[in-house]
Amino acid sequence: MAVAEDSNEWTVSALYTYPVKSCQGVRLHESQLTSTGLEYDRLWMLVDARSKRFVTQRQLPRLALVQVTINQAEQLLELSADSMPPLQLPLHPQPADLHDSVSVRVWYDMVEARRCGDAADSWVTQLVGRPTWLLYKDPQKPRLVSRYVPQNCKDAPQSGFADVFPLHVTTEPSLDDVNSHVPRPLSQQHFRPNIVLRSPQGKPYAEEEWTRVEVGPKRWSLFFTSRTPRCSMPNVDLETGQMSEDKEPMATMRTFRCVDPGKPSFVCFGMQAAPQTAGNFIKVGDSISVCEQGFHSLTEPL
Repeated sequence: MAVAEDSNEWTVSALYTYPVKSCQGVRLHESQLTSTGLEYDRLWMLVDARSKRFVTQRQLPRLALVQVTINQAEQLLELSADSMPPLQLPLHPQPADLHDSVSVRVWYDMVEARRCGDAADSWVTQLVGRPTWLLYKDPQKPRLVSRYVPQNCKDAPQSGFADVFPLHVTTEPSLDDVNSHVPRPLSQQHFRPNIVLRSPQGKPYAEEEWTRVEVGPKRWSLFFTSRTPRCSMPNVDLETGQMSEDKEPMATMRTFRCVDPGKPSFVCFGMQAAPQTAGNFIKVGDSISVCEQGFHSLTEPL
C-alpha cells in the first residue's frame, strides 16, 4: 500500500443506520462500532415465507416509505407505514422474544436468523401482500465476511443482513459529481450510506483510491475494501415509493460509473469498509485522515 497523498481535510458529515434492510434509515449523531457495523444496522430483514428469499426495494419499491424509529426511552424499534398501525419490536431482543430459526441466503452467504413472531409476520405480510416473515439476525451465530478482507483487521469483519461489508461510505463531492450528470438530483439516501464524508477541497471519487483512513481523535483505523456495485434501488423515488419508468439515474450512471477494473460492467458508487476492531465510536464532525492508498478491484482482495 502506498502512503497517502490526499492531504485534504475530510470530516464525517452524516451517519445513518438502517435497522430493517431496505426500509428507511435513521440519522445518527454518534454511534458505537459493533461487530456488525453501526448500532442496529440491518439486523432485521423481510423474507418471502415461501421462497425464503429476502425482500428489498428491488422487488417492492414501496419499502422506501416504511418509516423506522429507534425509541431509546422505551427500548423499542417502531415501524410505520400508511394506513397501517405501527409495529413495535424490542430494540434489543432477548431469546424469549425470538422464535423459529431460519437459514436465509444473502448473496454469497447463508445467514442464520430468528423469526420475530406472529404479530411481526402478520404486519409485514399485510405490508407486502403475500406471506412474509420478519427476521432478526441470530446474535449467537456470526456471519463472517469472507471476501476482500484486509490482512490488518484485528477483528474478522462481520455483517448483519448487509449485502457484504458492515459499513458503506460515500462522499459529498462524489454525489455532487453524479448530480451534475443525471437528469434528476439525488440525495445520499438513494445510495444508503452509513458514513458520509465532506471536504471543501475534496475531489470526486477520491475515496476510490483509499485503503486505510484514521477516524476521530483516537485515530482508529477504517479499511476501505472495495467499490460498491449498485443495483436498481437508486431508481426508486423516495417520495412515492415507485421505481422510475425511465430507469434513471442508473441509465445515465452506466455511461460514466462503470469504473471497476475487475467488473467493468458494474455501475459503482461508494466504498465498502470495515473497522480494524469493534468498540470505537464515530460521530458527526470527526476528522478523517487518509493514511494509505492503493488499487481496488472487485476481483482482487486487498
